[in-house]
Amino acid sequence: MEIKKKQQAFEVALRELTGANPKLAEALKKDHIDLDTLTDIEVIELFWATELFPIYADRSPHTRRAYKKDLEFILSFVMSETEGLKRLTVLDIHRYLFYVNKQYAPRTAQRKNNMLKRLLSYLHINNYHLHNLAFHVKNQKRPEPLRREVDFEEIERIAESFRHTVKRAQKKELMELRNETIGYLLLTTGMRASELLTVKFSDVKRNQHTFYLEVKGKRDKWRRIPLTEKASHLINRLQTLMMIEEEDSQFIAFSTKKTGDAMTYEALRLMTHKAVEFVAVENSNPPHWFRRAYITKLLSNGSPLIGVMQLVGHESINTTNGYLQSLNQLSHMENMDLPFE
Repeated sequence: MEIKKKQQAFEVALRELTGANPKLAEALKKDHIDLDTLTDIEVIELFWATELFPIYADRSPHTRRAYKKDLEFILSFVMSETEGLKRLTVLDIHRYLFYVNKQYAPRTAQRKNNMLKRLLSYLHINNYHLHNLAFHVKNQKRPEPLRREVDFEEIERIAESFRHTVKRAQKKELMELRNETIGYLLLTTGMRASELLTVKFSDVKRNQHTFYLEVKGKRDKWRRIPLTEKASHLINRLQTLMMIEEEDSQFIAFSTKKTGDAMTYEALRLMTHKAVEFVAVENSNPPHWFRRAYITKLLSNGSPLIGVMQLVGHESINTTNGYLQSLNQLSHMENMDLPFE
C-alpha cells in the first residue's frame, strides 16, 4: 500500500515536471533524454525541469528568477540569430558571446555564459549535438568597473524619504509608516531586497541584549541580524497600526494589491527610485545600494572582514573584501558597531 502511494505521488510530480506534455514525458523513457522530437522551446522546458529544477530540488525564488531571465535571453538569441538549437555552430557561439559582452556587465555576462555552457553540455550528453559546443564558451576578460563611491549622508536622506513616496489618500498613514520601516530596514540591516520582501513579523526575535531578525538568505542559510532600537520601534508601530486599520498580512513589506502577500521586487524598486527623486539625486539606485552602503559603513568603522561576511550572508570572504576597494584606511575595533544607528 505504501509503495502504491509513493508511486502515485511520483506520477503527480512527473506530471508537474513535464507540464502534462506527453512528448516531454516520452522523451524521458530511454537511457538518455531523447530530444530529437522536441521543438526548441520544449527542449528548454525539459532542460529546466530535469537539469535546473528537478522534482527533488529546492531552490529559492531569487534563483528561479535569475535562471528564467538567462534562459529567456538564450532562447531569444537562438530563435532570432540562428537556425535553431539543433543546428548551432561555433560561429553562433562566438556571436552570442559578442552580444553578451556588449550588453552586460562582467559578472552578469559570466552568469549568462555559464547558463549557456550548462545547456550545451546537456544537449551533448543527451546525443543532441555530436560535439560539445560548451568548450567554445569563454568568459569575457573586461575588468569589473569600480563600484560607485557611497555618499552616506545621501543614502540616509534617501532612506528617510521612503515615507514621502506615498500618494494615495486611503490608509495614507499606514502606507507612510510601512515605507518608512522598509527604508530604515534597508539602511540599517544590509539585507538583500529579496530577503527583506520575505521577512515576517514573526521573524523579529529578542534575547536578553537586543532585538534581532532571523533571515533566510541564499542557499537557505539562516543568519541573525541585530536591529537598532528605532527599527524595532518602527516594526512594533507598524504591526499595531495594521491591526487598527484591519490590514491582514504577516509580512513587514506587505502588498496593498494582494491581501496577505508581500510586495513585489518591482514595487520595491519603484519605491526606491521615487525616494531618490524626492531628494533630487540624479542617479537612480536599486534597493541593493542600501546593502552596499551598510557593508561599506561597517568596514569603514573597522569591523573585521569575517564578522561582516557572516552578518550579511556572503558565501565568500572575497565578496566582502571587494567592498574595501573604495576605502583608504581602516581602523581595527573589537566591537562591531551598527551603522546609521
